[in-house]
Amino acid sequence: MSAAARLPETDALIHPVYARMLRRLLLQTAVDPAPVLAAAGLSAETLDQEDRPLSLDTTQRLAQAAMTATGRPWLGLDLGGQTPVSMHGLIGYAAVTAPDLGAVLQVFARYSTVRNEALVWSLESGEAGGAVLRGRECADWGAARGFYLDAVVSATLRLVEAALGELPDGLWVDWPLPAPPWLAQYQRFAPVRFRFAAAALAVSAEAPALAWPCLGADPRAHAAACRACEAELRTLAERSLSRRVAGLLRSQPAGRYPSLTEVAVHCALGRRTLMRRLAAEGTSFQALLDEARQARALWLLRRTRLPVEEVAAQLGLADTSNFSRTVRRWFGCTPGELRRQAPAAAGEAVQPGYT
Repeated sequence: MSAAARLPETDALIHPVYARMLRRLLLQTAVDPAPVLAAAGLSAETLDQEDRPLSLDTTQRLAQAAMTATGRPWLGLDLGGQTPVSMHGLIGYAAVTAPDLGAVLQVFARYSTVRNEALVWSLESGEAGGAVLRGRECADWGAARGFYLDAVVSATLRLVEAALGELPDGLWVDWPLPAPPWLAQYQRFAPVRFRFAAAALAVSAEAPALAWPCLGADPRAHAAACRACEAELRTLAERSLSRRVAGLLRSQPAGRYPSLTEVAVHCALGRRTLMRRLAAEGTSFQALLDEARQARALWLLRRTRLPVEEVAAQLGLADTSNFSRTVRRWFGCTPGELRRQAPAAAGEAVQPGYT
């Protein structure tokens, strides 16, 4: 199904702390992170100075560029495995102060979207008193799907290990992808066992494992951390309109962006109400439209050989001189200069999420 045929459930916003971790990992592997970040329209300065979440297409490009630069298709495992508890923010604190593994899984199921909106966990009863943490993917990661799932699961397992002191027997991971040639890389998480080619992502814990106590169990600290996570969830809910509009704009077919009135109708709101609510969230329709066009322009100029006139047309801009001025305002250089920074592959590649 094409992106134009459905509205994404989320714009799949990812906390920038994970991109900072990836940059550090690249440095550890003697890979210059600058061109990798540039492939995603990022720089070390923007990552250090801004806490604005990264969109799906930005994160996709970053992951693919990093795997190519390192030659490690299992790079997501490395990234997740090196993520310290502090990088998970309030979720990490709530997990390590929980009473046992069962409560840790409850933290994941309830609060994971505070840091990552591209995957939603739910906790269900398992066989013989066990539990199953099921993951529902809310975004199409395309060629970066394996990287993303590797990073999420390895980071989750490392957080469990930090909370319990070790990974207990009785943990299973159902993997929704075929077993890769680098299967041995998953052995770093022993005694956890992986089952590949599963219908969906899931982490199962047998009943004895659920009772494993956390080393830093602290009822008062855990309750305080959970209250803070609840506040973060409320903040996300209040900001859902701007993310819904951003997702709608990014999912539009080439050359066609809806007007403010059309978006208001889609959201079942009046024009003034939409403008007022977006302003209350610190943004505007025009700002979100600019971001959508900017992301598409960056991809088309760096990843395809389309003429500049065609790129402008796909952004809904018929005047190429105006497009050139706009690109300079966005990126500080001309379309030609931006294209030369990252030569496109032969052919007309299509960005995941765009048609």
